Amino acid sequence: MMNKKIFILILFAGGLLLNACQKDIDVFVPDPGQLNAPDSSWQTAITATTPVSILKNSLLTEPYLDTINVNANIATITTPLGIQINFPPHCCATAAGQPVAGKVDVEIQVVKKKGDMIRLDRPSTYNDSMLITAGQLFIRLKKEGQPLQLAPGVRFNINYVDLPTNQQVKFFMGDETNPQAFNWLPTPEPNLDTIIITPQSYQVYTKRLRWISIAQQVEINTVARVSVVADMANYFTNANTIAFTVFKDLRSVVAMRPDLTTRKFITGKLPVGKAITVVVISKQGNDYYLGTESAVTANPSSNPTVQSVHVVPIKKSLADIISYLNNL
Repeated sequence: MMNKKIFILILFAGGLLLNACQKDIDVFVPDPGQLNAPDSSWQTAITATTPVSILKNSLLTEPYLDTINVNANIATITTPLGIQINFPPHCCATAAGQPVAGKVDVEIQVVKKKGDMIRLDRPSTYNDSMLITAGQLFIRLKKEGQPLQLAPGVRFNINYVDLPTNQQVKFFMGDETNPQAFNWLPTPEPNLDTIIITPQSYQVYTKRLRWISIAQQVEINTVARVSVVADMANYFTNANTIAFTVFKDLRSVVAMRPDLTTRKFITGKLPVGKAITVVVISKQGNDYYLGTESAVTANPSSNPTVQSVHVVPIKKSLADIISYLNNL
């Protein structure tokens, strides 16, 4: 009888233990799309399906869309973005050089906020030099979905207010040859790409579509300078992460380029003594991460050419990340 009671108790205890184990099994079900372990590998080739490419696409801002009627008259667009664009008569041609008339679609981006430079991956840099931008502009013309070009000899006019205006700005054009490292270049035709600076506005005359920037180049050869590197956990890689150095008192954002040799994100040479925020955004599985760290650029005694800034990205919703960038 005693043995029977003990056997029943053992069965009862075993059932409780099995039930508890089953509950634990129910708890430890991985989230769909979640990585089994952090991926610390760096990639030599970034494709459209790489997480960092998906991340960049998820941050993009929508362009402003409008139309003009191309004929013998000037066509004017006044946008809610604060710019006015004047296209001369008969301004458009096809890619083959054939004249175009009638309704033409216009796509416009106006970038003045530092967060938008990050969202559109348009840092304010010319090679290894830092730029202070007075506005980045994107203008594209299309007819029936096909990109157009300006007719030979045509320049169009852009007017916008930006206070205070900067007398040191020059004309830069976007270099889009490397999709992973956008760059600004000075116009090779300063007589055709011109800027009239008034106390309150910029009047730009140009023959160039797509990306242009009105910006001042920061000459850093005559001042102390330092490269800023982001110090992070090793699973924030070029395959899933973007990083930028944002200047607090200047309208300037510098990309921290991924270096495959050191496996770090690093800037070019920056002037010292400037307040900055290092911004890191990452996509790991289905999760997004945001890391921000404030610092002042300085020449450390250990390595006077490189300043390390420790950043700890934390999980955030994509909406929270976009909200942060919109207020940057």
